[in-house]
Amino acid sequence: MRFIRNEIQQPMHLVPPEQRNTAMYYLLVLGISILSIGVAGFFSAFFYAELIKAQWGMAYRQVQTYSLMVSAAGIALYVVAALFFKIPLRKTSFYKIRSILKNEPYDPPRKGDFTKAVYARLRDLDDKWALLSEVQPPDTDYVIPQVVVGPGGVYALHPIAENPTNKRFVDPGAELNKAGKNLQKELNHQVISMVILSTPKLATLYKDRFDPKVRVMNMREVFEHFNGRKNKFDEEARSELEAEVFGMIKGTAPER
Repeated sequence: MRFIRNEIQQPMHLVPPEQRNTAMYYLLVLGISILSIGVAGFFSAFFYAELIKAQWGMAYRQVQTYSLMVSAAGIALYVVAALFFKIPLRKTSFYKIRSILKNEPYDPPRKGDFTKAVYARLRDLDDKWALLSEVQPPDTDYVIPQVVVGPGGVYALHPIAENPTNKRFVDPGAELNKAGKNLQKELNHQVISMVILSTPKLATLYKDRFDPKVRVMNMREVFEHFNGRKNKFDEEARSELEAEVFGMIKGTAPER
């Protein structure tokens, strides 16, 4: 399966590749390195307290104090370089640092977005299948979280990880059903709307509490469902449908 994103949705490098040989980039790497040394020293001081006392006559807490000072210097250097590259300091994580050092696009998970989880389940499908996210059909304010287009049909998906019995649970079924019908009208082909819950138990609870007008499945069975679909479209029709859905993507840029 292919995961297709438009230009707005494409993850970006936090440090542009053409600026990786500049002095500010090396300052950023130096800051991370110094911070790593300080953190390692802080925790090592506790484990080697007796050896430090015997070798240098210092209490391990004194070494930890020095380590904190080293870490602070590393953080200061990183902050200066990060501000230069306009890298937000909030939500600084190991993944963000690793993306910078390995020159990888930064694509953090979004709260409430299960696109990556769906793709992980479906990625072994044939490449004639495509997964698109944030699709907004005409005449609707609702944005379909994921749309799957392939030789076996077009599907509008809304994954849910919440417990349907929770009092604060909001059923997306009605809006998904309406958006699916609008998408079907626009494509002039059948669109099957599906609410996907994370476990079979939650799927059963959802069916028991609500009267769903959409198909209900659990995450564990989605691959078998799509993999077993008979071909409805030839290659030309499938490509045209995929292009039409792509044009309806209401993309939001990944967080930095």
